[in-house]
Amino acid sequence: MQKILNIVDKNFIKVDILNGIRKIQNVFYEKNIECFAAYENKRLVGIVTKRELVAAHSNRIIADVMSDKYMCVNCYTHIWNIKELFDSDKNIDVIFVEDENDIIGFITRTTLNIELSKHIDSLTGLYKSNYIYCNSYNLIKSGQNTTVVFIDLNNFGYIDKTYGHVNGDIILQNVAKVLKDNTDSHSYLCRYGGDEFAILTSCCIEDSKRTAEKIINAINSYEFPNGIPISAAIGIASYKLNNNNNKISDIGDAINRLVNAASLASTKAKRDGNNSIIIENVDIDAIA
Repeated sequence: MQKILNIVDKNFIKVDILNGIRKIQNVFYEKNIECFAAYENKRLVGIVTKRELVAAHSNRIIADVMSDKYMCVNCYTHIWNIKELFDSDKNIDVIFVEDENDIIGFITRTTLNIELSKHIDSLTGLYKSNYIYCNSYNLIKSGQNTTVVFIDLNNFGYIDKTYGHVNGDIILQNVAKVLKDNTDSHSYLCRYGGDEFAILTSCCIEDSKRTAEKIINAINSYEFPNGIPISAAIGIASYKLNNNNNKISDIGDAINRLVNAASLASTKAKRDGNNSIIIENVDIDAIA
């Protein structure tokens, strides 16, 4: 899981709030530095970027033009957590990155989006599997329900060979759209690989099953190209930390087991012609 430390921009300067704007503007133009961390008595109190510098009068001081539109995060924060921070406050354009309470760089929305684009499936526009792995970690860490809904298309290999890869790709794009339309904003959707998709949610098994049923019906009723019939099998695996077991020694291993359980459940659903949704009970003591 990618940490923000790996993509941080270190091209910034710390300045005192009493510094003159003219001096900072000269640094901006001569050294192409567009981010200045404003300090007062060794305490970070503001930020100055290209936006403030271009509009500022050269006779003013940093304190007159600095902005409070910034956040600070630990350098080991995951990139998906940074995305959530940016999404939570549309006014924030810069997040400072700290190591032991000392700023070592910054991250902008543009820099983050460039990095996130590497984790987006080019065919469907959905995030790749590491998206749900990181968010699973956050759910487990915070003691929330952690449920994986694993969607596997039926007979897709046959469809690909019979109707061609172009139609196969269109079908995958259509399925991605159906899943987007039927996944709430608090869940995490990804293309896991091939004709497999996954949804991570903090919902309980019962709510997740209702979502799965909604997805099955939506796929069954969708008009795919050339009238190609498409159906899916879904596996669901979930667990919740209880009061007697509120710590997991290896969260990464727990996530792998949970995803694997959901995947195996979808395989069982594919084999069971009478049941397109299989729920796998996960033993929390065994998984921990």
